[in-house]
Amino acid sequence: MRAVLLAAALALLAACGEAGPRTIDGASKEAAETSIAAIAATLDPAKRRDFDAAIEMGWPLSEIAGKTADDIIALGRARLVRELKDETIPALQAAIPEAEKAVEDGRAAVKNAKRFLAAISLLNPQFVWRDGSAGEASPLFSFNMKNDTSEAIQEIVFQATIGPRGDGPRWIDQRFTFKFAEAVTAGETKFVFVTPDLTEPGNVNALNSRDAAANDMTYDIDFIRVADLNGRVIMDDEGEAKAGAALQAAKDKLAEAEAELKRLESGGAIAP
Repeated sequence: MRAVLLAAALALLAACGEAGPRTIDGASKEAAETSIAAIAATLDPAKRRDFDAAIEMGWPLSEIAGKTADDIIALGRARLVRELKDETIPALQAAIPEAEKAVEDGRAAVKNAKRFLAAISLLNPQFVWRDGSAGEASPLFSFNMKNDTSEAIQEIVFQATIGPRGDGPRWIDQRFTFKFAEAVTAGETKFVFVTPDLTEPGNVNALNSRDAAANDMTYDIDFIRVADLNGRVIMDDEGEAKAGAALQAAKDKLAEAEAELKRLESGGAIAP
């Protein structure tokens, strides 16, 4: 009998020694904060991360008063599920048709690019080295551009490859962006000049060109993008690839959101 009484006393002491409240105290903001901290201190690390994440979402005191840690985590999970279903996933789904149309537009633009570029003439390309005031030399690449299109061209992006005739290594292989001071209107010819960056990987052999004669050089100028005086892109050789990448990114984001919804609905953790 004495052993039974002793066991009961030990059980009572153990129950009295359990630390902290089990539910959030809704008597006041201060009481709620105190009880939240006390509840958090009793949780294992994984559950505490979920509890903290749910609390940080922000709740009216009336909504969380009397709730346990499991209740709060369930509230947080339900909010995340609702946001995914009602906001995130519908928005991502709506973006797919627009991205698909951009791919179609890019594909059509590629077909039109050849006809457009055929109406642009690149005349008298020159690659020279100029001596500076301190005796240093710097490269300059230039050409004249004649615009026989119906568009006023303000900016061009092109890849220039310059090298010796034959099979020697290229001297210059760099992308350039050039903006005209005034747009090149239909029928006009204007001067284009750019300074190659000798630190670019494609220009490591540039110094080998210093003693080359002008008639021993070959030039390859590949237009990548052309914009009009309002900044509208007239042609973009990379448009289809960019649009395709954007479409794939949109599909990937949608798939990630749908996977996250499935994970949360199956009771997955809500902490990041």
